Amino acid sequence: MSFASAFLDLPDDLSVEDRVGFHVETLLQSIAPEQVVGPELPHVRLSNLCFGVPMDWALGEGQRNTQVRSMFRDRLEKFEPRLALMSEISLQEDTTENSVTFYIAGAVRSQSGTDRVEIIKTLSRMDQYPQKAG
Repeated sequence: MSFASAFLDLPDDLSVEDRVGFHVETLLQSIAPEQVVGPELPHVRLSNLCFGVPMDWALGEGQRNTQVRSMFRDRLEKFEPRLALMSEISLQEDTTENSVTFYIAGAVRSQSGTDRVEIIKTLSRMDQYPQKAG
């Protein structure tokens, strides 16, 4: 997955909720290079140099749950302007499947105002790709 595919390669018939969901999935799958970029470079901080999440999020213990949710909220605020509100972000780990399910509740901006949205994505902790129902 790439930064460009999150914005440019989507079919025209997808709903706003589906587009945001795909973007969230892409963000979770993308590994940020974690370059230190200071506040004096605000445009660089919003560029593909900082897109993605740190690789070690998948290796975290239970106590890191709050850190991961905070980091993820920060990334969504920077890279998903269609989210008008994030009322809840939660993580659920499944050790038998070695996966993490992300749940995001909030609202998205649409042509008619704002619409409620719930996004649920389950990713493998091994490679950060979506888990397929089997």
